[in-house]
Amino acid sequence: MAVTGTGLAVPIGLGAEQAWRRSVCGESGIGALRRFDTSGYACAAGAEVPPFALDGLRLAKNEKFMNTAVRCAMRAAREAVASSGADLARFDPYRVALYAGSGQTGLESAEMFRALELEWTGEVEKDFASMGGRAARLLDRYFSLRSLANAGLGLISAELGIMGPSDNFVQGDTASALALLAALDDLAEGRVDLALVGGFESLLTVSTFLAYDKAGLLSPSEPSRAYRPFDCERDGIVLGEGAGFLVLEREEDARRRGAEVAALVLGAGLAMESVDASEAKAYTAAMRAAVADATDAAVDLVVAHGIGTTEGDRREARLISELIDPAVPVTAYKSQTGYLGAASAAVELCLTVETLRRGCVAPIARHALADPACTLNLVTGRARPLPKRGATALCLSWSWLGQCAAVALRAVA
Repeated sequence: MAVTGTGLAVPIGLGAEQAWRRSVCGESGIGALRRFDTSGYACAAGAEVPPFALDGLRLAKNEKFMNTAVRCAMRAAREAVASSGADLARFDPYRVALYAGSGQTGLESAEMFRALELEWTGEVEKDFASMGGRAARLLDRYFSLRSLANAGLGLISAELGIMGPSDNFVQGDTASALALLAALDDLAEGRVDLALVGGFESLLTVSTFLAYDKAGLLSPSEPSRAYRPFDCERDGIVLGEGAGFLVLEREEDARRRGAEVAALVLGAGLAMESVDASEAKAYTAAMRAAVADATDAAVDLVVAHGIGTTEGDRREARLISELIDPAVPVTAYKSQTGYLGAASAAVELCLTVETLRRGCVAPIARHALADPACTLNLVTGRARPLPKRGATALCLSWSWLGQCAAVALRAVA
């Protein structure tokens, strides 16, 4: 299948072009977390999407229903369609698919239940029956729409007039890879003529921050150094937000309408091991199955999951060493974008499409010295050219609970 358009709204840039140019220079979108006060906590870093306006919406009134993640998704989805050159008005709307992965809603209890919080600070009985007057007027009438995991799917389809197959996936880091697989099946089996696929999430909320902090997963390093996958001094992740979307078509259809094909999707594979996540051998079996489903071609570039925890990176390095030729270059994007949860796979696929289209591999940002236990051919310091024309890239991801995903992309020779 052909990728004919990409769109990004991520901390490293608004738009695929800006994000790619910063990525290939090894820059990072991680900085001091300003969304809320982190005083008293070891982690002070976050990856925030720069402010932007959603100009030119056909249904402008719907913006009030959008949380941060959905606003990013809307921007990225519209960019992906525009960059594909596809005029959706010329397509049968019932043969255009929309699939997405999503995660945290991005709303806090203080936004959803301000009325209840006001009551709890007063002298009245602390229950819903006592709510009224000023407290009732503080109820957010739209909070239910802004807190639905599939709200983005509905709002994007309404904005773009998409009426074909659709679904929303919430399987953590592999969610948008599952969305991609569903779209590939629809295209291969002739149910649709075009598919818009992506992922979006906002993890920059107080409750999410506290949960990851309690789990001991957040990096305590200075924001300028935090999040260094495969580095010997890595010490945890940095939460972020954002969205990435791709337009997929059958290659012959794309060429027939004169579209530029940015890259080809060779295949995607998913597997699951219901075992303790620390069992590397079990993970190898699952990822081996996922990679086999994705491609049987020789791999020229690996885009690692690169979660940035001590054991997580070592486990992945062992997996890659067992599955791929050790001379193959390996890069990772999370030190540039932050940890994006359900948006991760889609965002990293978009950046990989740009890598294949432009023939240049971005380095792992902030990487200083490799962990001796991670014996990989890491791309660090500066960008590298792809080893050949028509190169194949393998993008890896998995959820915290053991679901693995592999997607193979090929550059257009």
